[in-house]
Amino acid sequence: MPPPNASPLPPDPHRERRRALLSGVAGRLREVGIDASFGPLETYRDFYGALPPGATGLVCEQPPTTARLQVTAIRVRRTMPPGQGGLSPDRRSWVRDADVTYDLDGGGEPAFEVTMLEDPDDGLGHSRDTSAQRTVTADEQAVVDTARLWYGYRHTLRGTPPKADPRRERTRLRREVEKRYAAAAAPDLRTDVAGGLVPARDALAGDLDRVDAGLLCWHFPRERSGRYARRAVVALARYGPDPAKRGPWLTARVRDGALALGVEPLIGVNQDHRWDATPWLWSACGRDASPAQRWQVAGAEQARPLTDLLDAHDVAAALDTAGVRVDGDVAALLDGFPTRYLRAAHTDAWVSALYTQLARSAPWRFADAYDTWRRERAGLGRTAAGPVPLFGLTGLNQQRRPMLALDLRGGAPELRMVWTGSNARLSRALWERPADLDAALAGLATPVPTAR
Repeated sequence: MPPPNASPLPPDPHRERRRALLSGVAGRLREVGIDASFGPLETYRDFYGALPPGATGLVCEQPPTTARLQVTAIRVRRTMPPGQGGLSPDRRSWVRDADVTYDLDGGGEPAFEVTMLEDPDDGLGHSRDTSAQRTVTADEQAVVDTARLWYGYRHTLRGTPPKADPRRERTRLRREVEKRYAAAAAPDLRTDVAGGLVPARDALAGDLDRVDAGLLCWHFPRERSGRYARRAVVALARYGPDPAKRGPWLTARVRDGALALGVEPLIGVNQDHRWDATPWLWSACGRDASPAQRWQVAGAEQARPLTDLLDAHDVAAALDTAGVRVDGDVAALLDGFPTRYLRAAHTDAWVSALYTQLARSAPWRFADAYDTWRRERAGLGRTAAGPVPLFGLTGLNQQRRPMLALDLRGGAPELRMVWTGSNARLSRALWERPADLDAALAGLATPVPTAR
């Protein structure tokens, strides 16, 4: 569609012929309950060329989205034998197998062009006119079938959020807390730094001396069974100047069923479990941290209204109560709707990931978590604004992947869906619900045994 105050579109010399050629399609669409108006089309372009400004055809809208489906009459002339042309096997070149013309007096066979346009995903470098999906067919019913799939996709392909099971979750939490206290009471913590990269030996020696084995064993990430998360790597302290570059870190991971300390070369900003800003999870110097420091609330009961909503999987209400905004894509997924027709096949996986991850979040901590990230960025002389990813959404094997990110707009935290090729993310220790807070809310909290 032309932008506001744009020059008038040139007239379509084939307007009435197109209307006549499309009358059968329009009638079939009406029969299946799809309203289509005839008028100027929104332009688009791809390997087959561009739609000329002013070209006319049928237009179907799909509120509340900005998506539209367009159908127009064209002529097609095949330039290569069937089965030849298209994208090369190495996916590096495109050979056009047909010429498409909007001049109905030109050569070739009559056909219909069906095009779906929608606003592109942010961060992928596409524009609306270059990401259009278009197909060509000579069959009116094929046009109608394509339109029916598109017109109802938001409800047909709507995802189902996972259901909450409070009884099962209470059982899981009790089992997990019991195993945390058992591990803290008799910590099996090994230290193996002799073969690792050990710079800043004095700093490393000081950190090792301050490690509280009881705290570390209690807080170490767990699987749903309550056992240590076998693949988790916790970055405790860094010894390089830049966490965005690979450098030596004091780490904790599972080895032979026990926890082992070591020094490993990691990129700090890529770690899910980075605890250098949360010493109360592993260091003796953090044992006296107050609830306000550990949980960002003065006491566990202050968090209960939100945790109750999250436990019931009423994520949208929890975010709203905490003053956390969401962008249009996140709002759609929270309601189970696809974000785009092009991505509709991933809706179920994305909805499930969003609910599973956010049910374990602590929305009241988001602003403080973002501020921690911003202070570190500013201290490194880097831009301290814009979204920072929390976790990825699944299903796509490509360089730029969808992630849920945290931003700060107008002084309020906002969750956004972003596309990025970076693995950087905000440490879960800053935005998830702390394990000791869950234990306190469940009435299972007792002092963690001291074991140095």
